[in-house]
Amino acid sequence: MSNLIIKEFDLKAAESADGEVVAYLTTFKNVDQVGDIIETGALDEFVNSFDPDSAKLPMLFNHDTSSIVGEWKTLEIDDHGVKGTGILYTETTLGKDIQALLRRKAVAAVSIGFRSNDYEILPKGGRKFHQLELVETSIVLNPANKSAVVISVKSDDGFIETKALKSVLKQAGLTRNEIEALFQHGWKGLKNLRDEQAGTEELVAALKQFKL
Repeated sequence: MSNLIIKEFDLKAAESADGEVVAYLTTFKNVDQVGDIIETGALDEFVNSFDPDSAKLPMLFNHDTSSIVGEWKTLEIDDHGVKGTGILYTETTLGKDIQALLRRKAVAAVSIGFRSNDYEILPKGGRKFHQLELVETSIVLNPANKSAVVISVKSDDGFIETKALKSVLKQAGLTRNEIEALFQHGWKGLKNLRDEQAGTEELVAALKQFKL
């Protein structure tokens, strides 16, 4: 899926005995860890045209398209965001496992994949999305310490996987402009972009996570 944008949100869900799940798929106005904002109304068109009988909105596990655990049946917009009501496929082994993990609060986040051509670049480096289209959703693991993750950034040929490295730098709190400055001009480029050197410690912490 080209140009797919992934965003993660806390899973504020109520799960019933029959496998029903209620959760906010996205929230409005809040600034995420890479500086992006989803505007109120950004999903109005998608929600108004949503028809699960003609086109399902799948519920995946960890963005694995071969791990479908359920589907969303209704979408509702309120002041907070877009609330989805869905069902887990509890007749499948994976769906039943996810149901058990939800009950034990071992999974705690919903992540959405979407596309958007209607956004603006913010002065501090994030994006404000005015309209977007949901492509898929996932129930994902949400560790207590999100930075405590070891990630391999090497590709099969032994070279550093640039896309993976940039992704982790985003998770560490660097903006897109800062990441591009670092890749194009090194440490000097990053320092020149910032008004002062304070803040580069999160980059050092992120690089320490890499399994090279």
